[in-house]
Amino acid sequence: MHWSDSYVNIAYVPEMADCAVLAARVANDVLGKEITLPVSHAATIRAQARQVDELKDDYAVRVAAPIDGQPVLLIGRGQSCHIGVMCWIAHEWWVLHANQSFGFVTRERLRDLTRLHFKVEGFYQWL
Repeated sequence: MHWSDSYVNIAYVPEMADCAVLAARVANDVLGKEITLPVSHAATIRAQARQVDELKDDYAVRVAAPIDGQPVLLIGRGQSCHIGVMCWIAHEWWVLHANQSFGFVTRERLRDLTRLHFKVEGFYQWL
């Protein structure tokens, strides 16, 4: 069992269980880091993505390689920013993320995400 198993299938709820809230929750639950994100009043996914991109350096530092339990920023279609959490499972990198399209938290292979939907903006470590 991996620590991320308990998060898979949690319902996606904007501002309550979205990608940023999930990443902060994992930081608290798994890493013992209390990440207090500002309350988002962003009305659209694009506005939420812009907020993630604008605040990234206030909460984390870019690192050269992924770290289990730490955030990854992904760029999707239309250049919107999405945050996930890196998971090292069975000798492969996975990304745990609140997937609005599916309506719940999923865990997908990093190689599949980057091949089909996203490119990696950067790997990060919480401050």
